[in-house]
Amino acid sequence: MPLSTVIDTWQTETLSDQAKVLESVIECLPDGVIVADRSGRFLILNNAAEQILGTRPRDELSTDWARTYGYFLPDGVTPYPNDQLPLARALRGEDVTAAEIFVRNEQVPDGRWINASALPWRDETGATRGALLVFRDVSDTKRSGELNERLSNVVEQTADSVIITEPSGKIVYVNPAFERTTGYSREEALGRTPRLLKSGEHDRQFYKELWDTVLGGRVFRGTLLNRKKNGQIFHSEQTISPIVGADGRCESLVSVAKDITERVRSEQDQAQLEAARAIQERLYPREAPQIPGFDIAGAVHPADSLCGDYYDFFPMPSNCLGITIADVMGHGVGPSILMAQARAYLRTLALTSSNVGDILSRLNRILTVEGSQREFVTQILLRLDPDAGTLVYANAGHPSGFLLDRNGDVRRELRAGEIPLGLFSNRSYLSSRAIRLEPGELLVLFTDGIIECGENARGEFGTGGVLETVKHHRGDTASQILEALYEAASGLRSDEPQLDDMTAVVIKVGG
Repeated sequence: MPLSTVIDTWQTETLSDQAKVLESVIECLPDGVIVADRSGRFLILNNAAEQILGTRPRDELSTDWARTYGYFLPDGVTPYPNDQLPLARALRGEDVTAAEIFVRNEQVPDGRWINASALPWRDETGATRGALLVFRDVSDTKRSGELNERLSNVVEQTADSVIITEPSGKIVYVNPAFERTTGYSREEALGRTPRLLKSGEHDRQFYKELWDTVLGGRVFRGTLLNRKKNGQIFHSEQTISPIVGADGRCESLVSVAKDITERVRSEQDQAQLEAARAIQERLYPREAPQIPGFDIAGAVHPADSLCGDYYDFFPMPSNCLGITIADVMGHGVGPSILMAQARAYLRTLALTSSNVGDILSRLNRILTVEGSQREFVTQILLRLDPDAGTLVYANAGHPSGFLLDRNGDVRRELRAGEIPLGLFSNRSYLSSRAIRLEPGELLVLFTDGIIECGENARGEFGTGGVLETVKHHRGDTASQILEALYEAASGLRSDEPQLDDMTAVVIKVGG
């Protein structure tokens, strides 16, 4: 065999072996590799490419690649323009680096992102013979990046303060909520320690236990009293978590804090309201007086925790009984305090005087000094003489009381002829003439919370509603009449909340 033939055969076999080696290497690569000829026909598509793209090579024109293989722009929705695909650009002689493509097809229904680079394949003359495309699956990195970005946005936008420190306590990150809550800017906080918020309200042992907890790898949960930049103390509900690295050592500390100052203040206010309500309830009569020939009852239904209405029974000189019903403007803490003051003064004044008009006049002068013109009291005061069977009253701007005969018809109206208490110190109040009470008669007193009930629903209950209800139940006991009156007035409210305190007193004359 000629030497030239031997040499040619050897070269051919060597090239063949090299091609096999190269093909084996390409198949083993973790990255996808595609080689296309000048027409766009795939010459090489390795296993990684097939796994990543989820498809086998087909003889498709380059103008159909995006539709055939499911290529989209990074938004995952817009089809990738065929002429802008990296391989198509490389076939035109361009070098393409790190193009991002989203792939979704029947074999890859959830989709995946690839990062692709492409180069033209040129012969020894520089002419383009095809193109080489190399790409890798970057879905995990992409999703991890998106997750990190999402988490970063959450931390940046959350309403709770977030602080990240080194194990030594040096602050390396604070979010905008920290700036809003504390008044310290990010620049002012970075590089410092959480001691900048120290209020002085916690002792050394408290902080020692806190640091022992987190540096020991445990989560600290508790409420701290911290100080803002302006010196204001605030309650902070904090969770401090140690972040542990692969070696088991603490790498950083993350504190998430919620400003609960308003909640704490609200809870404290509520506790004070409950305590005040318990005290106020003790001011109402525990039971009605038991007087032969009379059935007496009173009841109050507050709209809020504290009540501005009150009624009372108390002794007066000459074996008489004082009876009153009053309404302080509004309801809540202020009116309830004024009510308690008015009750105490009234009981004191009634020990030394039988003149109800004079008692209200003196009470008015006291309340004018003690209170303000923003808070005033409407009140009706009665003196019942059981022995004489008579009644005397004075009315300071309170809704009229009514004396009904045994048939339930109005025999006497206890009119409001004067202005409320607490407005003008020189105002005097007059007593009525004695009213003789007859067997079977009934007296009813009430506050405007009853007659105005339902005004926002189906119309006011009104004085007419009171008199009609009392007349209908006149045969019942005084307590039963009060219960019926409250139920009738409340029924008119429908589903609306009670807007005002509701108080009433009923006195039935026996016989």
